[in-house]
Amino acid sequence: MKDELLQIFPTPILITKYEGSLVDELKHINTLEWIEQKANSNFKSKDTYLLEHKQFKNIKNFIYESLNKFTKNISQSDQRLVVTQCWLNKNPKGSKHHEHVHPNSIISGVFYFKQDPKLPPISFSKSIQHAMKLDPKKYNNLNSETFLLPCTDGELILFPSNLKHSVPINMGDEPRISMSFNTFSIDTLGSENSLTHLDIRRIMNEHNWRLYICWKPYTHRGVWSIDRWV
Repeated sequence: MKDELLQIFPTPILITKYEGSLVDELKHINTLEWIEQKANSNFKSKDTYLLEHKQFKNIKNFIYESLNKFTKNISQSDQRLVVTQCWLNKNPKGSKHHEHVHPNSIISGVFYFKQDPKLPPISFSKSIQHAMKLDPKKYNNLNSETFLLPCTDGELILFPSNLKHSVPINMGDEPRISMSFNTFSIDTLGSENSLTHLDIRRIMNEHNWRLYICWKPYTHRGVWSIDRWV
């Protein structure tokens, strides 16, 4: 019998490429308001629901097509995911992004509008570190605790939201511009047989709650709201 090496519980990361032009999207990005994140010396867009902008319609369609690939082909699930929040990141020279995860989300993603391949790539880290470990002579996917993933313009990365990640300091002269987003299920989570079932609509009906959309003035945005009726 030959030796068999099992790789159990691997972490899925989907990398896909947008083949369209980004010229119009980059023009729109230049018109947006930004908020400085002083801890990292980088900037975040003031608007965190950017997929509602008509200028990002093509990117929105691409993101949803990719999310469907992830859930159906990788997670083997028919449950649908929707983007809950979406914002832009701008990392000028000397800025970084600290290590973090994305709470209240299932799958998170990063789409690169402007990313020089020579700049330090996004870094993923194992959520559970080894208390004791051997000193490997060569690192691979089985013994590494950090994984650097180089990306370029138009590439999209999808990954589990609880996977720790960071962005090293930008040592180049050009800013890195990316779009990040979180997702959640629009249907249900889990299954009844495994006692992990979560059906938000059913819970709302049991408690006489209703879900509706109200229009928020001056923001051109519909806001989900939950109300209770008797």
